[in-house]
Amino acid sequence: MIYLITCISVVLYFLFIIFIISGLFKHESPNISSSKDLPMVSVVLAARNEESNLPDLIYDLVNQEYPLDRLEVIFVNDRSTDLTHRILNEASDNYSFIKHIVIEELSAEMTPKKYALTKGIDSANGEIIISTDADCRVGKLWVSSMTSDVIKSNGISIGFSKISDKSFFDQYQKIDFLGIISANAGAGGWKQFWSGTGQNLAYFKSDFILIDGFEPVKNKISGDDMYLVQAISKVKSGSINIDPNSFVSTKPMKNIKEFINQRIRWSSNAKLNVKKNPYFFSFLVSSFSFNLILLFYFLFSETWILLFLFKFLCDGLVVFIGSKLFDVNIKFPAYLLWAIAQPFYIPAIGLLGIREKFTWKN
Repeated sequence: MIYLITCISVVLYFLFIIFIISGLFKHESPNISSSKDLPMVSVVLAARNEESNLPDLIYDLVNQEYPLDRLEVIFVNDRSTDLTHRILNEASDNYSFIKHIVIEELSAEMTPKKYALTKGIDSANGEIIISTDADCRVGKLWVSSMTSDVIKSNGISIGFSKISDKSFFDQYQKIDFLGIISANAGAGGWKQFWSGTGQNLAYFKSDFILIDGFEPVKNKISGDDMYLVQAISKVKSGSINIDPNSFVSTKPMKNIKEFINQRIRWSSNAKLNVKKNPYFFSFLVSSFSFNLILLFYFLFSETWILLFLFKFLCDGLVVFIGSKLFDVNIKFPAYLLWAIAQPFYIPAIGLLGIREKFTWKN
């Protein structure tokens, strides 16, 4: 029986790898619009105790090469207790296109981040909403590129987020994140939009209203980005933005505990896809089962090395092609450690995610 299960798991995983790799070759970089009739754009983000990150992001946003009379930046201060309030007040005083919204109390009906984003989007004057996080850095053409791509796709534009790396652990996180994004990009090449990151999304405000905002997932602590990607792409369309001008950079987790907690939080949303996105859920089950089987063979059979090499090469192709598509430098020692850790890491994260054993902003 175990051999039959192994064969089914290997074949299913291999088919998904072919699906992802072939999809990675189907993307085209958008051209930034040179039209003088540009739409009004609102950059909306929630910030909670981000005093160390906000100055850099504000600098990036006020230096966008996008007409400032067609741009507004909305910071939603979500009950911060540090200097976030002062920093955002100064920014809104110095720049007329920056708005500072303060949330002092929790919502009784919606989880904190979704509530903060909803308040920001509700107050937005822009036809297009672009989102990022307070700990990100963006280039001068970020707004222009994301705007051009969302207009071209007439749906939701899913941007790339790159983890900055200064240590070996940072490199490990970069590969792990690249693997996730590459799988999403591969599916996106076939117009199957599984997920994205709230660090870099763009969509029409009218589409946010069309899907009833975050109301369908108002009680979920995380998963707002995955929900937006799936909901909007189903009623409209979607696009993976591979233009380097659209890429954002973000900071890695500070330690292993934070990293594991983040991945558990992400995996807690997997069960939502049983009905909403069965193809994505099938891929998640395939990845989980293959790693679990590989762990079983590692413990009880000498043939584990064959399964490991097969998976090492399959995953390596996805990561390598993804690194070329998104211009990410990958170091082999970090990839080797990542590949070795997968059979232990994926099953554990998956099971803890089902039980929702994580914390988020206290």
